[in-house]
Order: sequence, then C-alpha cells, then structure tokens
Amino acid sequence: MFCWQRPDDLPPSEPSEDAIWEVIDRQDSQGSADVRDRLEQHQEMLQGRDTFHDFFTRSPLLPECSEDSIEFEDPDRWVTSLRLQCGEYHPLESSVAQVGWGTRDILEPAADIVESVGQSSLLSHRQLQPTPLEWPRDSTFGGVQSPVSGYAYLAQYVLRVHRGTLQEAGIYEAVYASLFDYGRLPTSWARGLAEFWDTSRSTFWVGAEELTVTLSDLQTVSGLPVFGHRFEECVPPDEQLFRRVPSADGDRRGRLLLPDVYPVALQHYRQTYRASDLSRRVSASMPVSVWVRSLLQEEYLSSVTVLPHDPFGFDLQRGVPLSEESAEPSSTGCTSPGLPGVREDLLLVGFLATWLYIFVLPLRVGSLRCSVLLAASQLAQGQRLALAPAVLTRVYRVLRTISEANSLEVRDSALPWQYLYAWVHLHVRGAFSCLETPTYFLQRGYPTVLQLSQASSTFELERIRLFFFAPQLVSDRFSLIHQSDVFSLPPHQRGTVVVDGVDHGGRRTLLLSRQSLTVAEYLISMRPGWLCYRAGASVTLEGYQPNRVARQFGFFQATAYDGRPLVPGVVDTRRMDTIPLETRLYAAALSWLHLLRLGTGSSFLLAQPSAQTGVSYTRLAWVRQSFGPALEHGARRYERRVRELGLPRGRRSRRGPSGTAGGRGTGAEACTTTGTVVPSPVRASDVAPAPPHTEVSRSSRRRAGSQHTTSSRRSVDARPSPRDVVESPQEPRRSDFTGYSTPGPSSDFFFPVDPYGSFWPGESSGARVVLPSELFERSLDTQTTLELVPAEVSFFPGSHSADPAAPSSASTSYPVDSASPSTAFEGFDYSSEIPCYVPVPPNLRTTDRCHHLVVLLRDLVSSIDPRSPESWVGFTSSAGRLLGLFADFGVDTTELAFWETVCREAESCIWQLRSLSVTRVRVTLPQLEEMVASRRTIADDTHDRLDRSAEALRRHRQSSSGMAQEVDGLTARMQELWRDIRQMMSRTRHLQVGRDRRDRLTRREEQRHRSLQQEVMEADTLLVQAVEQFQRAQTEFQILDEITGRLQSLRDRLY
Repeated sequence: MFCWQRPDDLPPSEPSEDAIWEVIDRQDSQGSADVRDRLEQHQEMLQGRDTFHDFFTRSPLLPECSEDSIEFEDPDRWVTSLRLQCGEYHPLESSVAQVGWGTRDILEPAADIVESVGQSSLLSHRQLQPTPLEWPRDSTFGGVQSPVSGYAYLAQYVLRVHRGTLQEAGIYEAVYASLFDYGRLPTSWARGLAEFWDTSRSTFWVGAEELTVTLSDLQTVSGLPVFGHRFEECVPPDEQLFRRVPSADGDRRGRLLLPDVYPVALQHYRQTYRASDLSRRVSASMPVSVWVRSLLQEEYLSSVTVLPHDPFGFDLQRGVPLSEESAEPSSTGCTSPGLPGVREDLLLVGFLATWLYIFVLPLRVGSLRCSVLLAASQLAQGQRLALAPAVLTRVYRVLRTISEANSLEVRDSALPWQYLYAWVHLHVRGAFSCLETPTYFLQRGYPTVLQLSQASSTFELERIRLFFFAPQLVSDRFSLIHQSDVFSLPPHQRGTVVVDGVDHGGRRTLLLSRQSLTVAEYLISMRPGWLCYRAGASVTLEGYQPNRVARQFGFFQATAYDGRPLVPGVVDTRRMDTIPLETRLYAAALSWLHLLRLGTGSSFLLAQPSAQTGVSYTRLAWVRQSFGPALEHGARRYERRVRELGLPRGRRSRRGPSGTAGGRGTGAEACTTTGTVVPSPVRASDVAPAPPHTEVSRSSRRRAGSQHTTSSRRSVDARPSPRDVVESPQEPRRSDFTGYSTPGPSSDFFFPVDPYGSFWPGESSGARVVLPSELFERSLDTQTTLELVPAEVSFFPGSHSADPAAPSSASTSYPVDSASPSTAFEGFDYSSEIPCYVPVPPNLRTTDRCHHLVVLLRDLVSSIDPRSPESWVGFTSSAGRLLGLFADFGVDTTELAFWETVCREAESCIWQLRSLSVTRVRVTLPQLEEMVASRRTIADDTHDRLDRSAEALRRHRQSSSGMAQEVDGLTARMQELWRDIRQMMSRTRHLQVGRDRRDRLTRREEQRHRSLQQEVMEADTLLVQAVEQFQRAQTEFQILDEITGRLQSLRDRLY
C-alpha cells in the first residue's frame, strides 16, 4: 500500500515529521491501514535523515538481545559450605588474617586449592624499584569537582517539585547527596588506592588480603541503583531517535519509543552551543556553566554552601534535629527558577544532565557532553537505569590506566572520587574524621558519602602506604572493616536463604516488591561477570569478581575461580577499539544481559552483619608465597618513615637512599640500590630475638652517620652499621612478615607467583636481624674499600750494576733531571731541582772527606721536620752542594746514585709538605674535629630552626586558609542575606503594587455593588407589582370562569 523513496536532492534534514505524516495520511485516506504498517512506513522515511545537520556524532543504540536465545550457566547455590583445610601455622598469623578451617560458607565459584601461577605488577611494587614513579607536585589526581554556580538552587527545587519522579527512578537519595560540596577532601587516599590496585584481579591489596569496590558497596555509598535499564551514552540516528511504537490509547501515529523531551533537549543543546559562539568541537561539548546559564534565571546563578544540618536553607542551627518538613519539604510555594520558555520537563533533564556530569560520571573537567542527555531524559521520565555498574566500570578502567602507566601525569583521571573516599570511610575506620551527621539521614539509610561533606583526613602518604602494606602496624590509627552493614536489606531476611525464581505468571520473584528489589541488587553484586560502560562508539569492559572478596559479603575467603563468561567475538577486552562497531555493541548488550539477569533459579544466603569471616589456610599460604617479599620490603621501608614523622630533621635517619630526604609527603620514593632475590631462610619455630639495643648519643650518631658524606644533610648509599638498624625493645614490633627474605627490585619489579620460601608470616630464620642494606646488591657507583697491599720498598731503582773501574756516567734506567718512579706521586706537578753528577776518580785524601760528607748528608736529611717549615729552607741548595763535593771527591757511582735518590726523596717530601695547609696553620687534628662537630651542631640547629619555621609557616598558612575559608563562608552568607533582603524588598514592592491594584479594584467593585443594589431594589419592586398583577388577573380569571359557567347553564336551561 505504502510506497516512498527518498529523492537524491532532498536536504538532509527533510522530510519533517509533518511531511511524513501528510504522506502517510494521504496514502491511507480511508484510515483502514494497520497501525503497525503506518509506523513501519514512518520508520522507512526516517532513513538517511539528520535533523541536526551533522552537529552531533551519531551512533546506534545497543541491540536488543532475548534471554531465551542465550543461556547462561548458573550454579544451584551461590553460597556453599566447604570444609577448609588446616595446617601448621604460627600464632602470629591471626594478626595478618584470621585463618579459617573446618566447614565454612564460601562464595562461588571458589575452592580450597592453590591459585594458578601468574604475575602482578602493582604500582606500589614498582615504587620500590631504583627509579620509582613520582606524583607531580601540581597533580590534581583524586580531586573532587565542586558544583557550579546555581546547582544548589536547582537541586533544591528539583528535590521538592520532582520528588516522586526521582524516587521512581531510584535516584532521589543520590541526588540529595549531591547538595553538599565535597571539593575539599584530601587526595592522599586516592594515591594509595591507585598504587595498590591489582589490574589482573580488579582488587586492592591490603596486607595479605584483597578488597574491592563491589556493586553493593557503591550503592551503599552513593545511592545509585544497581538494577534497571542498561545505561549508555550516545546520540542515536534519526531512525532510532524518532522511532515510534503503538500506543495504549490507540493513537494511529503511535508514540515515541524514547522520551518525548529527548529531541527537545538535543535541540536546546544545539541552540545554546551556537548562541555561545563556541568553537566547533568534534564531541560538541560545552562548558557546564554555559549549560546552566541556558536554563536558570540570573538571580539563581550564585554559589551557595549547603550544610547537612540545614539542607534547604531554613536557618537551622547545628544540633537541632531534622524533621521531614525541614529535611524533605513539600513543593508548596516553590517558584520555578527556569528561564521563560524553558519547559518544566526540559529543566528537569538539564538538571539531571548536570548531576550526571558532576557527581556520577565526570569524564572531562569543565565540559558537558551531549551524549549524557539520553540518560537524563530517561531518568526524567522515571525510568530506572543501572547507574552503579557503569560508574564502577569507569572506576576500574581509570585505576587500571594509572596503575599501568609509565608516568603518573595521567590526564584522564576524572572520577567520582567522593564515592571512593566514602568507600574508604566504609571499610577503614579512622580514615576520615567527620562531623556528626544528622540522625535523620542515618535512620533512613541515606548514602554514606553524605557523611564526608564536612570531613578531614591525613595528608601523610607514608602512613597510608604502610597501612596497605601491613595494616597491623598502624592499627592504632586505622582498622580494617570487611563487611559493611547494608541498611537497605530487609532485617528479617538476614541469615536466610533466598531463591531467585519465577512465579506461575512468569514474573521474577525478586521484583515483586521494593524490598525484594534490594535483595535482587544484592544478588547481582554477589555474582561475577562483566561491567560495561558505553559512550558513543567506545565500549569499555571490566571484569567483576566479587568471589575474590567474599569477606565483604560476610563469608570465608577461599581460592576464587574466574566466573566471568566468554564474550563472543572479543579476545582482549582491553583492546575493544580493534573490534568492529557492530561486534562491540553486541558484546556490550550481552554483558549487560548477563550481569542483570534474574529468574535463574539459584539460591543465595544473606549473611548476618556480625557473621564471622576469615581466610582459608591454603589461600593465605599462596598469598604469603607470592606477595610476602613485596609486603615485607614495603613494610620495612614505610615503618621507618612513619616513625620519623613529626621528628626534627636532625633526628631523622640518614641512611635512606638518595633522593628520599625531601620526599616526605610527596610520594617520591627514590631508591638507588639494586639487588637480587635472597633465598629464604629455613623455617624456625619462633621469631628470632632482636639484638641488644645500644644507646648512642646524638653527637656520636651524627658523626657515624655522616663520616662518608660531604654534607650533613645528604644521604649516600653506604652500608649502615648494626647500631643504626637495631630496634628498641620499647618500640612496636615490626611487620608480621619479618621472616621473609626481601628481594631487591628488578627492572620491572614483577613478582612471579611462585614460592620464595617455605616459612610463614611472623617467622624468621633465628640467626640474626637482616639489615636493610643486605636486601640489595652494592651499587655500581659505591666506592670500594681501600685495602693495604704489602710491597717491597727499595730506594734503588732496578738497573744494571755499574763497573767501578768504568767511567762514571748516568744510569740508563735513571733519567736525568727526573724523579725516580718510586718517588713520583700522582696529583703533584713535581720535577727535582737536584742535578746529577759524574764522579771523578778517587784518591786517599778524598776518601776521608767522603766519610765527612756522608755524615753531613745524613744530618741534612735528618734535620727535616714536617712541623717546622724553617727546616725545609735551603735543603735543595745544600743537598746540591754536598752532592757536588761527593762527585769531586771521587765517590763510588753506586753510592752517589744512592744519595742522589735519598735527596730527591727528601726533596719530594718537602714539596708535598708545602702543599699541605695543616703545615701552615698551627692547629691539631682534635681541634679540627671539635670545630667540625661544633659547626655540624650549628648547621643542625639551623636546619631545625628552618624546619620549625617551615612548620610555623605551614600552620600560619593553614590558619590563614581556614580564616579565608571562614571569610568566604561569611561573605557567601552575607551575599545570601543581601539576596534574601533584595528578594524580600522586591516581594514587598510587588505586594504593594498588588495591594494598590486591589484597592482600586475594590473601590470600583464597591461602586458597582451599590449600583447593583439599586437595580435589585427596582427589580424587587417590579417583581412585587408583577405578582400583584398576576394574582389580580388570576382572581378575575376565576370570576370569568364562574360567569362563563353560569351563562352556559342558562343556555342549557333555555334550550
């Protein structure tokens, strides 16, 4: 019946909706065609059309997959009872992880066996290598984005007016939590989470155990729904954007499959973008401030600080209990803050898009992406979306990217960090210090992130790293909580077995009530699968394995199996960009279908909040064999640094590796040593006793620590003495992994999953305490120790023997006017000034004189005093004259050469003595040592004063910053008051004008009322007259009838 082909010369934005229905109605003039045929013709005419003129990058929606066509294998029970093995272990294991044995409840799929061999390349392990990665000082990693101007007003309005819609979509509490500002939370924990993220398992390593952000945890801290329609970000083509389906009211044009407001929101986005004169971008993203200004009136575009004790600005004081009227007021008296022409549903979509951008899925700081409008439109219609899996996918992928990066200057690190900080607050007691949260929110199970709106935490990254390496060493500050209490679960079902079944009508039993929906979401968070996040043509898949963190669900931890299904057409989930788009979208649809499936017939157990949990012996043994060296190495390093926190600079250890002196709190963990893996010692029965502690004075410790350095503030790679590493008996015990032999960092610091030893955490070899420097090999640039080698010393250089009878001549091996090889000293530019002489033949008279010359030469050489420069004067000339006399007197050639050598040796010594400064100054070595010690003390005191000054400067700056924040708060409050005054003045003027108008209307109405009263009186008089006339006429008619009757009777009588 219908036949239409798209002309080649038709513009891309044609035909319009009106033109399409005009054609369809013309072909169906009788109205006899089926509605489905009409909608199919409408769909065909949409092919090739682009209403927005290529402004948006289009990508199709995820395909629909039927659950009947795909079968997933689910176990009968997700929680099973398994008898865990037990073995010989040390009592100190209980401080690492509570070891379980016997019949315990575990989370499937798992077994009590040893995990397969693999590799792990944690960022924290790479931080232990010689060239660690350093966090940039100006890094914004972990920073929470503050709300834009006007967001608080808009959020308060939406929460009051559209409360039912938000509750139907399951995001009311999550939107409520976004009222508060989390932009001042410290970022130290974010760096710790990134450094200890295991990309191969999607978990954090905390000591010997694994933790992760589960879907249940994310729902608890954020309030985002786990179950719902799959979440995706895209701008679909026109054939999907304007697709129609039959409507329930019988409309022959059907209804839009997507929300009606979605095309309106896209058109508003396009118009706002073009009106703002923004440069054309590939993603067509705009600043979020421009987007908010296109929705709100100017008077609502101010920043307002919302506090938990007064969320809606009723001027409530802290400590006053919140009620339903003050915490969740009704919409009575609410005035829309939207601009004229902005529809109410468009205002709601605009707010939800801003909320998704700022608090849920921030991808790029400062810009709002158009693809998020689809999800915002669906939420504005009350449709429930599975936001938690999409957010968790993004979290896993960003942590993976940072952990595998070659540099910590990562740009794509935007995350809802407030949710991760709330997760840390949920599982690490003491991580954040929070002000008291109103009991109204605690009793009603509001998201945990709300408690962090006024929280603070530690800036000491070393202490956080030590917690991840060995949490038992900082148990006085932090404590680990595995199972968090889920308030949304029905209390009467805790400790019971629930079945995910289907009733007789084919309905999912876990979806029949709202409480059952929370149980269904808890079941989804307990099962392994694939997390999916789709944005445009990009698809991200991340593995989800909650069976690796069974203790977070109240069960015992065994060795987890990989329960994730194979994704058709996908070989490597990290390289999804190499797969065709159609295959990518199909894989994403299957992943969503597998993750959110219900009605499987499986049973599961809801553990009690106080259920006992633990780790199987086999599991803990594998962890100890695989990660023990790394844990021990990190625990030793950061335990020392944590002990040094707060000490003056002069009392800190100087035997650390080069480059770590200035890395306090900055994450710069330099290490300049290398080494190999040391074989593990033999298993011992107990911990070896620590060596006796030696009390060393401060001055002697300083002298010993800096004897090989050129500056007292510089660290070198020198082997420390035992007294530098001896622990005091009063100090807390070291890590329970003390017995591990710590491997030195290799080039990439991979830890293969194979045993490094055959002993248990808490044991040691019992031989001695391993020095930290013994964990590494000697660096190539370390100076070697000078050793004394015995050597023969002779004043006679090797030469041929001279013939006494032969003529006297210079030796061939003894060059003229040069020093002997034995007298040449490296580093001195020296040449002898004593000439060489040729002796004459001797006679009897000269023999006695030669003996006298020998005595004179001996006395001349003996008269040299190293401490008396006066004894050096004239030695060369005197020795030259005496040697000349020796030659004139005919001394033997060998003897003459001997004395020449002796004189040159003495001359060389005098030359060296003249180059020494100590010979020119009358000072002793002890005096120099005292001067060095005093100057070292002065330098240390100066550095200590500098440290104290820096600390005072930091405190002053912190106090100034706090005062500035208080001033800002008071200024904002004053601005609020002034705005309220202006609003009240404007309202007063408005009321006065209205009152004057009402007075005029009242006077006019009074005049009209008086005239109407006169008219009423006249009408009443006329009415009385009419009634009297009627009554008189009625009487006359009666008389007339009587007369007529009488006349008739007279006629009858006459005839």
